[in-house]
Amino acid sequence: MVGDRLTRFAHELANKFTLYFDVYRDEQPGDFPLSFIAHYKRRDERYMVMKKIKVYGVENQQLVFAAVANEPVSLEFVRRFQDVIDQHKQRFIQEDAEHMSTIVLGLIVAEGALDKAVLKEVRKFRKVKFLKFGWHGWVETYVAILHPDQKTVHIHPKGRSFVKSIETLMREDKISL
Repeated sequence: MVGDRLTRFAHELANKFTLYFDVYRDEQPGDFPLSFIAHYKRRDERYMVMKKIKVYGVENQQLVFAAVANEPVSLEFVRRFQDVIDQHKQRFIQEDAEHMSTIVLGLIVAEGALDKAVLKEVRKFRKVKFLKFGWHGWVETYVAILHPDQKTVHIHPKGRSFVKSIETLMREDKISL
C-alpha cells in the first residue's frame, strides 16, 4: 500500500500544478511510467509605437517530470530517470531565436531511507545546455527527490528556488500522504 500513498501524493501534487501548468497525467515515455508531466510557458514581447514595431519577444518555460518510486530509490533508478527526461524534454523545446530559457525538473516521489550515493548524485546533478551557443537560449535540468514522510526535498543548491513552493506546501500539510 506504500505505492498507493505515494501515487495519491503525486496526484495531489499534480492538482497543485494545474493552476498555472498544462498537466498531462499517466504518461509513459518508453517503459518508464511517469505520474505526470507539467508544462508552463510564458511569452513576453516589447513593442514600439502602438504594437507596430516589435522590439523583442522572449519565451520562458518550465517542465516538470514526476515519477513515483514504488521501490527503494537506487542509483540506477535515478540515472534511468535522467535518461528518460533527456530523451523526452526535446518534444517541448522549440529551438528558435525567441526561446530564452527552459527549466526542466525531474521529481522523484520516494519513501524510506535514501542511500548516500543517491543523495550525492541528486545534489550534484545540474545540466545546462546552451542552444546554438546561447543565441537560442538555454536548457537547465535538475533532478529532485521529494520525501513526503520527512517533508524534505533533495536537489542541487541552484535548483532549490524551483522546488521551494513544493517544500512549503509539504511543510504546511497542504499536500500530504
